[in-house]
Amino acid sequence: MKEKITIRPLKLSDVDSCLSMINSLVEERAMISIQKKMTRKQEEEYLKKTLKEVKDKKHVAFVIDINGKVAGISGISKTDSETRSHLGDIGIFLKKGVRGMGLGEKLFRKTMNEGIKKLKFKIVHLTVFANNKTAMNLYKKLGFVKIGTIKDGFKYYGKYGDCVIMVKYV
Repeated sequence: MKEKITIRPLKLSDVDSCLSMINSLVEERAMISIQKKMTRKQEEEYLKKTLKEVKDKKHVAFVIDINGKVAGISGISKTDSETRSHLGDIGIFLKKGVRGMGLGEKLFRKTMNEGIKKLKFKIVHLTVFANNKTAMNLYKKLGFVKIGTIKDGFKYYGKYGDCVIMVKYV
């Protein structure tokens, strides 16, 4: 059976699928900001908050849907600060098994382009673990440049590691 792969907006009914994806990333100790498994209630609250921000034109979020299951999620958001409203903060999570297929790049591009278009960003920025060379190479391919490093900017399972700041001017 051929897999049906789509990139589409996040929706509340994705809660169980998103929970499964996030918790699988925690289990593999992926280089993400979440290090403890989420509960369904926590994931539902997070999705409700995110979808309210989407409705309020403060956030754009898309998922990779493979046969009805979320295999990746990406979001770009703006701060509440009027002085930084032109600045988008973007991130992405990809489930093991879909990495290296080009889907992350497509998801990231879709999220970034929609964020720029709908939320009028002039600058998009992100942070990434300094030792996550695969992610940094993707971001460079998409036009991001490294502008700095925060020494010990990430705490990863009790150990500190450097955080790289990357930016794209649009």
